[in-house]
Amino acid sequence: MKNKGFTLIELLVTTTIILLLTSIAVVSYASASKRSRDNKRISDLETLRSALEIYRSEEGVYPLDLNSLATTYINEIPTDPKPDNYSYYYSSDGSTYTLCAYIESDLANNGCGSSLCGDSVCTHRMSPP
Repeated sequence: MKNKGFTLIELLVTTTIILLLTSIAVVSYASASKRSRDNKRISDLETLRSALEIYRSEEGVYPLDLNSLATTYINEIPTDPKPDNYSYYYSSDGSTYTLCAYIESDLANNGCGSSLCGDSVCTHRMSPP
């Protein structure tokens, strides 16, 4: 008499393959999400840098805070895509500025080294050209 069904070994192999494929998909998704947020951060900093340069060309100095850019030079001050964990950092004395953000992945390390960017370590910094 021939038994119909799967053996324990066949079930274990199938389950292992499914778990392996699932874990690869989860890791890939998490990595892609980090890169996406990092690209948004860099894009936001470029947008802010452009608005700061327009402000300086019209006013002769850089603003002391980013709120001075709102509505006239930029529609809305961008916020970090993960605001509970990170934020953008801006400081200025009127003649120069520092604008930086924490980048989650190793996408960019733009001259920050281990210096602070607000409350966290800076991994992407912009200053006037």
